[in-house]
Amino acid sequence: MEQTNLKQFPRRAALAFFVTLAALFLLLLGAYALPGAPVRQSVYRSVETLRQEGLYPEFFGFKLFQMDNYTDTIMLFEAAAADETDPLTAMMTNTTYNVDNFETMQEDLCWYLEKDLSTGAQRTDAPALTPFSYARYWHGYLIWLRPLLALGVPYAGVRVFQYVVLTLLFAQTLWLLYRRCNARTALWFLISQLAVSVWFVPHQIQYFTTFAIAYAGCVWVLAAPRRSDDVCVALIVLGAATAFCDLLVTPILTLGLPVACWLLLPPQHLRAGTRQCAAVAAGSLCWGGGYALCWASKWVLASLLTGQDIIGDALHQAGVRTAADTWHGWELTWGNIFRIVYSALADRGLFWPAVALLVLAAVAFVVCLRSKTALLRTLPLGLTALMAPVWLAVLRTHSIQHGWFTWRSLAPTVFAGLAFVYYSCSLRMGVKRVRQKLFAEKG
Repeated sequence: MEQTNLKQFPRRAALAFFVTLAALFLLLLGAYALPGAPVRQSVYRSVETLRQEGLYPEFFGFKLFQMDNYTDTIMLFEAAAADETDPLTAMMTNTTYNVDNFETMQEDLCWYLEKDLSTGAQRTDAPALTPFSYARYWHGYLIWLRPLLALGVPYAGVRVFQYVVLTLLFAQTLWLLYRRCNARTALWFLISQLAVSVWFVPHQIQYFTTFAIAYAGCVWVLAAPRRSDDVCVALIVLGAATAFCDLLVTPILTLGLPVACWLLLPPQHLRAGTRQCAAVAAGSLCWGGGYALCWASKWVLASLLTGQDIIGDALHQAGVRTAADTWHGWELTWGNIFRIVYSALADRGLFWPAVALLVLAAVAFVVCLRSKTALLRTLPLGLTALMAPVWLAVLRTHSIQHGWFTWRSLAPTVFAGLAFVYYSCSLRMGVKRVRQKLFAEKG
């Protein structure tokens, strides 16, 4: 950043954060203020779809294509229960209900919605539904979910809405990458999204959120030339929006994809190197600051307005997701994680082939490396490719326990990684070096 821009940056950053938080706050408050009766009618029409599919349907019987109807049911529950109290209190408490068995969540929602037609009261034969507060998140997805439900759009229609929105954003990102960069860069982006089965993403409310925010960030980055300080301010906005709307699904997408798009623009590629590494680091800190401050603001506000210990609950959950826990009887220490991976590969006879493939890839990279200068120039892309693995490692418990959706966080790794390899390596140069080595030995 230039010295003048650096002096102005703290004011711009603070303004961007507070304007973003205020706008999202008002939008969510407005969603909570909508009449509840039409929302509940739409939710009631939606439950049958979820019950037919089950809690965790798998497409093609493949675990990585597993859906999460359980969490989407909670989202619909919150939408239905949002008018039990005044909008501000409801927005802070985020109340939902269940019985003492998570597998009955969809049936619990039916019990909550079904009324005795003669009295309008809760059915007398309903099981005892226990309220619980999900107040550590903002639940910003209700900004579009509740209005759609209030307009009579059922859950299946919400999915259609999400497919339309994400398709438009995806197409715009591809077009801008082709126009501002080249067809090769657009192809890398396409491959990265297909690799994480983007076609399933709009099928779930919780999967859709971060992809939509990330694509919107990419469109903004690519729409016009952006200075590094402008990108950092935008990343504050993206981080805050992610914390406001996401349930810790794939948040790193909203950092990695826009940063990769910015680095691949011709003006940035010409200035690549250690200077751009500093820009990547600064952008990451800005995104993390926006993310953390937005999330923490919910803990503080909810604690003050409800009297609940939201801060304590949030800190406890943060510890659970980052510290060792158990999974299928394994304590998730790093040693056990490596044992789990080894067992999974060895049982299928894939461990040594995987080791051989990794060694071969490392050797090929060294042989095909253009030069040390090329490696330094592409280092910012390499750092961007590492964002998702570092994120998944820091939140290792959450990443493994919810691996069927957290794996999609690797989209920036594929996108930035393909670019990193292309610009730092040359297959032709590698073949030439191998031939020279062989001829030298024969000579």
